[in-house]
Parts: sequence; C-alpha cells; structure tokens
Amino acid sequence: MRTTPIQKVVEYNNTRIEIHGGWREVGGNCIVVRDGGRKIVFDNGIRFKELRRFYSGRVEPLGVAELRDLGIIPGPEVYDKAEALYISHAHMDHIGLLSAVPLDLEVVLPDMQIAEETLFSWYRGSRTWLAYLLPTYRTKIINARNLSEDSHGVIAIPVSHSAYPANSFLYLGKNLTLFYSGDLRLEPLALANVQDLGEVLKKLGIDSVDVALIEGTNFSLELEHFPVTPQLFRESLTYALSIYDLVAISLDPLDLEALLFILSSASMFGRYVAISSKRLLWALDYLRESLGYNLQNVYVALEVGSTPRTPVDTVELAEVINQGKDYILVVEPVAFLEILRKLRLWIRELEFTNSAVILMDPEPRESIKEVEENTIARWLRTLGFEIYRLRVSGHYLPHQLRELIDILKPKTFIPIHTENPLPMETVYKRAMRS
Repeated sequence: MRTTPIQKVVEYNNTRIEIHGGWREVGGNCIVVRDGGRKIVFDNGIRFKELRRFYSGRVEPLGVAELRDLGIIPGPEVYDKAEALYISHAHMDHIGLLSAVPLDLEVVLPDMQIAEETLFSWYRGSRTWLAYLLPTYRTKIINARNLSEDSHGVIAIPVSHSAYPANSFLYLGKNLTLFYSGDLRLEPLALANVQDLGEVLKKLGIDSVDVALIEGTNFSLELEHFPVTPQLFRESLTYALSIYDLVAISLDPLDLEALLFILSSASMFGRYVAISSKRLLWALDYLRESLGYNLQNVYVALEVGSTPRTPVDTVELAEVINQGKDYILVVEPVAFLEILRKLRLWIRELEFTNSAVILMDPEPRESIKEVEENTIARWLRTLGFEIYRLRVSGHYLPHQLRELIDILKPKTFIPIHTENPLPMETVYKRAMRS
C-alpha cells in the first residue's frame, strides 16, 4: 500500500508539524505534531473533495484499504508510534473512520456518550462504507479533559460549533506551544457549556502561542455557501414566527446550539416545539440530564416511533399541522421528507398554506448528504411551503479572524480547512505589523 503524501510540513524550534489533510481544502483535517520523542495526531478526517471525485450513486468504497490508497483517509503511517489521536468534533471530515485506527492508539473524543448516542448509533449496522465510522469494541477511547492538561500535554478547550460538543486544542510541548482550532465560531448561537476563548486562555496563563493552526472555512471561493450571521438568523426566525402559522425548521441533528435557540424562541412566542426526528432525541436527554433544561413545552411526534429517556409528552403531526400557529416543528432533513410524504398520502386534503420551512444546513460541503437540499426544497414547494435557506455556519466569519489572531498572538500562523489561505495570511501579516 502506498504512503499518503504529506500536504505541507512546517518546522518550528525542533518540532515538525505535518498536514496530512486540510491544506488548501475544506475538510479532511489530519495534523501530526512531532515534538522530540512525542507524536500527537489531531483529527482523522475524510477528504470529501476527493471522495466525490471517485464515488457517487451506486459506486461506493470497497473498504478502508481502497480509501487509503486514494488518499481519502489518512494512511497507517499517520498513527505509527503516536501517543494519542484527538478528535475535535463528530463531523465526518474530522472524526473520520475510527475502525481504521490502530487498536493500541488512544483516541480522545469530546464526549464518548454523545458519540455513541448519535453518530455511532445512526450508522451501526449500516450496509454501506459508513459502518467504518464506528470504532471496534477494542478501540481505546477516552473523553477529553476539558480545560486541564492531560498526560500528553494537551488541553481541550470547548468551543462553539454546529456539532456539539466541539473542542479546540492547546498543546504545551517541550519545544513549543501550539493551538489547533478544529472548527469553531466566535459568536455562539446559544450558550451550551462554552466560554469565551480569550478568557479561557487568560485563566490558563497563556498570553500567546508559538504556532496556531486556524481553520478558514468561510474564506470560501464559493459565494453561494456564504452564511448568515447568528444575529440575522435571530431576526429572520423572529420575522417568520410573527407572520406564518406553521414554521418548520430543518437542522443538523448534532447542532445542539441551534436547538437551544429554537426552544428559547418558541418560549418567547408562546409556541410549543414538536420534535419529529428520531436523530434529535439524544439532544432532549442531554438538555434535561446534563444542562437541567426545562422541557415542559416540548413534544415528540408520535410518528417518530420512539421517545427519549426524558419524559416528554407526545403529539400527532396532524394536530401540529392543523394547529400550526401553536407550534414550531423541528426536524432533520431525512426524516422530515419521509414523514411529510406519508402524511400527504394519508391525508389527501393536507394543506400547508401560510407555512414556512427554514433550511439550516450549516456545513454544505463537509459531510455526506443522505438527501440533497435541492431535493428537499422541490418536495416542500410541491407541498405548498415557503422556503428560507438560512445557513448559520459553525465557523467564525472572515472579519473575525483578526480577533482570533489578537487573542492567540501566534509567532507562526498556518491556515487550514480552506481552499483560499492567501487572504488569511494577509490578515495575519497586517495584524503582526500593527
């Protein structure tokens, strides 16, 4: 098997930083840090740009070996003699295929229980290559130690992102201090155990870092993917709730912050929230059990066919539709389309006049789409919905990069997770001159 080429190497003070994925591309992050006798790996991502070149429709990967040979996932040399693999969050372009990780390598996840209740349970038993996402039962997995240094010199820092939970990492090495951003946004949609990055570093006694690897997703070459700000989303949702009867919101089932914000908005407008997707049930349990959130205005649609551990009331979707002014319907794309098509067959007179759907796909290029947004939109128009596309990105906006640089004060700056590093480098150089 051939060795996967290293995309970029940076040497700093006797430390070698290798970028195996994420250089001049969005996604596929995989960073190796060699510091003296220590080797640490950050992220294990799938390179979706390459995946789409070779596979579509009925042409699927034959397995891990083929994906490695095509350079779509990291090669075995990435893990050789590494102390640990740190996963920043559960989007596939970062967590990758854990079944391909050696059994003797320690894998550090933001939260193993959440991973088990979401990604692992969704794809366990899959008849496609997505089954390789799951670790084997012998894989050594531990939870990250948030805001404290672990035995490998790494501090996990919880950050805001469209997959919850998410971490950035601070590596306190023998020869350098390194910050790896993972994916993060600086303006949370809703607070969920996330602190201000500058305040966190101040408490840790970190005034500056030697090397910063910073993602730049929103320095995009594709303008149609540019996101709205959290503030604009808040204003748009407020407007929709004030003029429409039924408002349905389709969101990434990992986006806990978006769900928190929707629950808050529903309370302000005196509406109930109806959850109609099985993949969102984990969030209800987490909100109640871990954050102590009151779910008294939350219902689960009977059509879901399942309920969370947390006691919640149920409601029929027909009632939600008929009493649209009283509800916000929260869904994830696959289940939403399936339920609406069935209801259309069961209830021929079903109408969605004065109803709107807000499509919130936060990361349009960084995952496998089980159903494309354009397909959803066509079906929704057929059913009579008005459609809003409001992509609230899980990443900071370009004008906020200067703020990140001012917080970190890096001596060496490495832009990753972007096809367009030049403007990021320009911002960094200007910041350093001033």
